Amino acid sequence: IRLLLPLLLAVCAVDAQLLEVFGLANGNTGSAQRQPFQDIASQSVGLLNYLAQVQKNPNNKLAKKLKEPLPQVAFVDGLPVVPGIVGSLPGAGACLPRNAPLVRQRSVSPSFFQNIVRNIPGAGDYLSSFLPQPVVNVNALYGKYLWAIDTPSVHEKFCPTTEFLPATKTASSSKASFSLVDKFRTQDENGGDKTAFGYGLVNNNVTYVYFQDDPCPYQVVMIGPIDKKSGQYEYVILSNWARFPIVGLVRDLRVFYDKYKDAMETNLDKEGFINGLSTQNTLHYTDWSKCKRSTPVSYFRNVLSELFG
Repeated sequence: IRLLLPLLLAVCAVDAQLLEVFGLANGNTGSAQRQPFQDIASQSVGLLNYLAQVQKNPNNKLAKKLKEPLPQVAFVDGLPVVPGIVGSLPGAGACLPRNAPLVRQRSVSPSFFQNIVRNIPGAGDYLSSFLPQPVVNVNALYGKYLWAIDTPSVHEKFCPTTEFLPATKTASSSKASFSLVDKFRTQDENGGDKTAFGYGLVNNNVTYVYFQDDPCPYQVVMIGPIDKKSGQYEYVILSNWARFPIVGLVRDLRVFYDKYKDAMETNLDKEGFINGLSTQNTLHYTDWSKCKRSTPVSYFRNVLSELFG
């Protein structure tokens, strides 16, 4: 038995590596490796920036929330809880359990602060209530998007796309679920194509999105206008209560840059998503200039390259 368990683990690891070679991503595929102290510094600056920015916005949720009594953390059987706030279930608004399969290694979120509070039931729900929570028309959400905004310290994905697909239909517009398919390349724009999966759900008009590279959910924090012809959103912004990382999905890059980019940046700045306390802007726009359509020839060439070098 002592020999059998390491052997099974080794076989699973080899199978995961082979699956990745042939295009199936695991939770670490396309994820950047970053030192923990860099995360603490940059993400702390981001939260300080949020506090500075919301003071300029008289309609921000923070001012209204702080007028309400803050929930006190108590301990029940040794576990911290926030009284009066039950908290979302893991995978249904809260972070996935640690060691969840096909998710980022050790199921650690790129967001340092989310990892701190994920074990306190109700804390994530309370902090998420400070986020903008637009009411999302799930039918307008469906379809394929290009990544226009990413976070390089978290994602190392080239030519990334995300497609939202309907999973269930409910009579209530405040509850729904959907699946998603991520496609991207690794190493550079000519790297091998990878496919990752995820899912999302709408609960009480809050839209959560789970990617394989983060056990904690993103939320839809901003939506663009609905195109009159297609009936779909022009763009969607995803983030979390810690405001790190940020992902921007757009239908058409040219239309987005021509019509919506400036207004979107103004709104993100107003809500504290743009870091004004450092010399670097936290918004990073994805470069699509070198992206080309994949072909069967390029696919097999990349597979052979990853197998044999």
